[in-house]
Amino acid sequence: MLDMEKRTPEQEKAAENALKTPKAFSDLLEGMQSKNRTVRYDCFKTVYLISEDKPEALYPKWSLFEDMLKSGNSMVSFYAIHILANLSRIDAEHKFEKLFDAFYVFLNGDELIPASHVAYVSHKIVEAKPELTDRVTEKLLTLEGATYKHRELVQANALKSISAYFDKVSDKDKVINLAEELQKKGGKAKKEAVEFMKKWKIT
Repeated sequence: MLDMEKRTPEQEKAAENALKTPKAFSDLLEGMQSKNRTVRYDCFKTVYLISEDKPEALYPKWSLFEDMLKSGNSMVSFYAIHILANLSRIDAEHKFEKLFDAFYVFLNGDELIPASHVAYVSHKIVEAKPELTDRVTEKLLTLEGATYKHRELVQANALKSISAYFDKVSDKDKVINLAEELQKKGGKAKKEAVEFMKKWKIT
């Protein structure tokens, strides 16, 4: 579990207040782009909570999160990645499909943080939009263009996401090949591979 996924009473209270008070809601969104790292992250965690519990409150602000995704700032993009993934489940206007390439471009970029988090949330995209299963999986399995170090960490998150919907994957052999490759690594990569093989009873 990521730190932002751990709820606190303070965050829940702040989220509840933001949903009731337009000024507080606006301040939260502005705070996500503060130059103060602590303020920025605290606001993000509260907005993230809202995106999980009341995504419809944030959906009208989709363009803001799209701009954050494309900001060129890896941390700001990281915030947007998680919020957009949560909003995708209520995306009746199919905005994510138009954003698909911009969302997944990070996997073959030069920044580890956004790439890792795109991989981490991808199971949410597939759950929300099952018609994108094969496209998402292909992106997760194709990292040849990546220039960041520790590619195996992104692959580990990719395998973790795919494991959530592996039964729906068309080309299972490619996923199994990735798992077998990661089993030869150490740390998180090996851990995710072992868990994947055990879950899906692959020997």
